[in-house]
Amino acid sequence: MEYKANILLVDDDELILKMSSQLLKKAGFRVQTASNTIGAGYLLKDFDPDLVVLDINLPGSFSGDHACDAFRALKPDLKIVFFSGIEAAELDQLGRNNKADACVNKGGRMSELIETIKGLLHIS
Repeated sequence: MEYKANILLVDDDELILKMSSQLLKKAGFRVQTASNTIGAGYLLKDFDPDLVVLDINLPGSFSGDHACDAFRALKPDLKIVFFSGIEAAELDQLGRNNKADACVNKGGRMSELIETIKGLLHIS
């Protein structure tokens, strides 16, 4: 099977990781998951994702919003989508402040996330 792109999904909620991963795979993406930004950092090198779907509220000392600069230092052309359940205006502000390429609220439809990914990666 030929995949459209490599997607790294980072979230501390196992149910969200499982469900989102399955839907992204069904949409034709190769997907790897991590439950924290430290694990995601290792996958940036090993998996070489085209795009990271990144939760904001992650446990530990390195939350999702603070990971953008570190991820881009490892892979400058990486696209990053903030994917969080926080209020939309706050999510958009965090996205602007941290130079995320897009923001998608978890409360929306999964199709919105898939369309956002396709748009950022120029996939039809």
